[in-house]
Amino acid sequence: MRALVTGANRGLGEGVARRLVTDGHDVMLMDLDDAVHKRAAELGALRDGVVESFVGDVSDEATCERLFARVVERFGGLDVLVNIAGIGGPSTSVVETPLTAFRRTLEVNLVGTFLTSRTAANLMIAQGIGGCIINTSSLFAQQGVAHGAAYCASKAGVSLLTQSMALELAPHGIRVNAVAPGNMATEMHWDELRMRAELNGTTFEQEQSQVRSLVPLGRFGTSEDIAGFVAWLISPDSSYVTGQTIGVNGGVFFS
Repeated sequence: MRALVTGANRGLGEGVARRLVTDGHDVMLMDLDDAVHKRAAELGALRDGVVESFVGDVSDEATCERLFARVVERFGGLDVLVNIAGIGGPSTSVVETPLTAFRRTLEVNLVGTFLTSRTAANLMIAQGIGGCIINTSSLFAQQGVAHGAAYCASKAGVSLLTQSMALELAPHGIRVNAVAPGNMATEMHWDELRMRAELNGTTFEQEQSQVRSLVPLGRFGTSEDIAGFVAWLISPDSSYVTGQTIGVNGGVFFS
């Protein structure tokens, strides 16, 4: 299959891109960081196949148009879109959050997902062979937290965008689902725990231990956990699954 992964330079996106490449798919890695070119070269060396890279901001409409033009040029079409690009947003109370910071979080996490999904959907409809779109929601879309309103709102929007798209695209054989990670071993989560440590007068390690103690499976999630879930969602084994936001969170929250 031909896949596009946004936010693919590191963290969850890199893990998903790596899994798709090793599973034999052609993959376009997209990221705001130009280090994604080096990442694509690294993954491309893992096997024969096409692994490409593209630098840009998912929240920019013109950039998305250029991205998909490149996908068509290199792959001839698209079967899978995995939207992982995102930011954590401001760690402030609502009354202290600048409008610019709130808007930027929604622009990247929600509007960016809309733009790439809209373009991918138009391409997949024109191809007439179906497809799969996977968005990234969050545990914090299912359960709001203090000092995270912008992020929670953006990810809750992703979950409902997923449902609307699933209904609209089902007649075209395009399935749309979302993964809701929680307690992942990523820099974004570590930044959150560093912020908590500063607020609580604790250490980063103490905050890690506190969070880990609340996870029934007793560990933080990894990019491989998300990658395995994505591999299932794009496989025939999940052909009757659409419109779902499914938690991958070690059991810390049941939706």
